[in-house]
Amino acid sequence: WHRATQAYGELAGIWLRREIHAAELTAGRRSAARRLSAAYCARVVEHYKTGISMADHAAALDVTPTHLTRVCKAETGKTAASLLTERQYHEARRLLVQSDLPMREIADLLGFGSAAYFTRFISQHSGQTPSKLRKQAKNK
Repeated sequence: WHRATQAYGELAGIWLRREIHAAELTAGRRSAARRLSAAYCARVVEHYKTGISMADHAAALDVTPTHLTRVCKAETGKTAASLLTERQYHEARRLLVQSDLPMREIADLLGFGSAAYFTRFISQHSGQTPSKLRKQAKNK
């Protein structure tokens, strides 16, 4: 009985060491994922006006777009593409509301290929045209 208890204790110790090691590895992966997600977010903040795509950001970070999306989704609850889109949309709304710049200039400032594409982008995300958004904000 004494040997059996000792052997069982040793097995429990081995299991516990493996669990601790696995937890350390997982924590390392999380911190790597957190670092990648933070690096991507920093790039988005720095380059959102350039029209750089999510795939271009992934390439600059030396990862695949799929991996970047998976990591961002796990860390933030949002895909990499949606984080980029949200930043562009936020700045577009800010410029529409706080400036009198023509739509074409705002589209150029944010890296959109054309004013028409900018208008579609705003309409898709807000349900209103850029002109209506601007007019509505000025009436408040």
